[in-house]
Amino acid sequence: MLKDRGPISSVGRGHSVPSPELWVLRLTDVDATQLDLSLLDGEERQRAAHLARPVDRVSYMAAHTVLRRLLGGHLGLPPREVTYRREPCPRCGAPHGRPAVNVPDQPLHFSLSRSGGMVLIGIASVPIGVDIEMLAQPEIVNSVGALLHAAERKEIFLAAPSKRSQVFTRIWTRKEAYLKGIGMGITDDLAAEDLGGEEPTNAPQGWTVVKLPVATGYAAAVAIGRPAQSQPVVEWRQGVDRWAQTGRFVTKQQARL
Repeated sequence: MLKDRGPISSVGRGHSVPSPELWVLRLTDVDATQLDLSLLDGEERQRAAHLARPVDRVSYMAAHTVLRRLLGGHLGLPPREVTYRREPCPRCGAPHGRPAVNVPDQPLHFSLSRSGGMVLIGIASVPIGVDIEMLAQPEIVNSVGALLHAAERKEIFLAAPSKRSQVFTRIWTRKEAYLKGIGMGITDDLAAEDLGGEEPTNAPQGWTVVKLPVATGYAAAVAIGRPAQSQPVVEWRQGVDRWAQTGRFVTKQQARL
């Protein structure tokens, strides 16, 4: 099912992405025996081999195979010829920031997230971060929630007990998507920005952060490195393969999620 059939789309080298793309992959749609591991580089194969659980190995290999096919389509390259680099860290300048395609002056950014049998990929011409998570367990809500911004903590713990996991996970995915977008890790100051509240959120200056409509039991968000001109909307439609759905992040005046 995921054998190499060339790029998913071919827009040609040097072309930008008209509007950010969002792709969802469900592992229930993946046949592990059909994964073409020749598309992955040595580092990717080594990382997959070091994952203890078979389901995690399949998730990693499927996600990175799909990512290579998507990026190859935009770059006009076979998936196995896509190479990566690390951007400078926004804090110290060392080359351990967000991953990027190793093509000089190419306006192509990407982000990938995996959780509980779901994979979310974002691709854009501007910095982008995505995150998808299964709804958090109560002990995580209590322990990690205490590390968040004061306004976020208040929102979580004022929610009804039955809703706290949902509220926490919604906030967490928005925060992690934003931190991935700017190239910082979740080990940095989790209380620095308030990404709580209902849509539209007060996103950090220069960014648009919105929730994504995903399967029951999950929360997801995308952070785009540009301000929204109007209420942002995410529209999902059937993709080119059975294993994926694709949608574009678009803006429509007065439109609602």
